[in-house]
Amino acid sequence: MSSESEKDKERLIQAAKMFFFHVQDFASVTNTLTELFNRSMNTQILLMAVKNNSNIKDFFEQMLKIFKEMQSVVDAKHDKIQKESLGSKVAMAMYSVFQKGTNVEELHQSAKEVFKSAHTPVIISALNSSNILGSLESSLSHLMKFPIMNLQLSDFYTEDTKEQSDVTTSERTRSPDSSKATMIDTLKKLQDALKTEDSKNPIESAADLLEQIVKAMGPILEILQKAIKTMEMNISVFKKASDK
Repeated sequence: MSSESEKDKERLIQAAKMFFFHVQDFASVTNTLTELFNRSMNTQILLMAVKNNSNIKDFFEQMLKIFKEMQSVVDAKHDKIQKESLGSKVAMAMYSVFQKGTNVEELHQSAKEVFKSAHTPVIISALNSSNILGSLESSLSHLMKFPIMNLQLSDFYTEDTKEQSDVTTSERTRSPDSSKATMIDTLKKLQDALKTEDSKNPIESAADLLEQIVKAMGPILEILQKAIKTMEMNISVFKKASDK
């Protein structure tokens, strides 16, 4: 077999491994975002669960469902905020405090309550104006058009597990052949799923396409991290304000 063919195989294997870890990152970061969102919005959106036998299409659909649920909450709360001016609420609250002739300590406590009530609207405004959730939905929908949706996560890569104590010497001896067979099976599944018509080099084409998919996943991770940062910053600001 030519060295070029071997290089293409290695590219495909490495791209598959990157895809595997990107999916795990997606699950972890999405769950972090969901936990922050639930805490701030008083919602109960379910967290993701990813396993080696997880179907890729099901996984991305689960992510998409989470982002749509978040967007629905943001839209509903944003509409409500538009109808109820936050500025007038704050002004009325402070006016009421001054009318009662309260002391400094009571004024401080009242201000803390006002900041707490402003917490949710500000986060909603931040998420709505940045269109983070909309960008996530759009990017995921694009990613789901690639021809890998019927594969399982384990078809891309399987993390090595520690050998069990009851594994026999003969079984250990056969393990390299078993690993080789698994690798051949993985390459075959990926090549079949990523095959393109009239391709002169199926392995090269599969490697090119999977690398393209992995590249498309990068910006989605960046958007997710941006969403988390937005949530954390707003939570931190209002926590400091309410603690003063």
